[in-house]
Amino acid sequence: MRSGWNPTVSGGFATSGKGIGPTMAVALAIAFSLSPSHAEAAKHRLPSDYRWGRCLLVVAGQTRISGKCSYQIEKGGDFNIQGPKQVFAGIDYPDTNSGAGEMSRDYWAVVYKDGDAWAGYSNADIAATHGDERWEDLRREGACYVGKDVRICLWH
Repeated sequence: MRSGWNPTVSGGFATSGKGIGPTMAVALAIAFSLSPSHAEAAKHRLPSDYRWGRCLLVVAGQTRISGKCSYQIEKGGDFNIQGPKQVFAGIDYPDTNSGAGEMSRDYWAVVYKDGDAWAGYSNADIAATHGDERWEDLRREGACYVGKDVRICLWH
């Protein structure tokens, strides 16, 4: 009787008929987890115009992003930051080319030039894909934009 899976062949490695032993399985798991291809896969998980950096997002005293983040800087200095667990359409889930299929798995924030001032918005809930918190009159302090109850920083 065939089960559709051959227990004596795993990933192209022929074994003694007893399957891959626990020691070999652990060795393979370690080897694959440390291989450059996995590091490259994680690095290339971002859309082509995003980079990894360090960010800080604090809203009303709550730290939402602190440390590793992805970011995108646009012409004119507008930028957005994404927490490290964020997912991207077309990379982590199918791109439906409509807002109906959007997903979010982390906090994010956008800072943009609004006339002569800077403004921004972000999600208050990790799953939210639209900004439901807005800030006006942000002032720049080094790598940060600061306003009433918000601090958004990006170091790249």
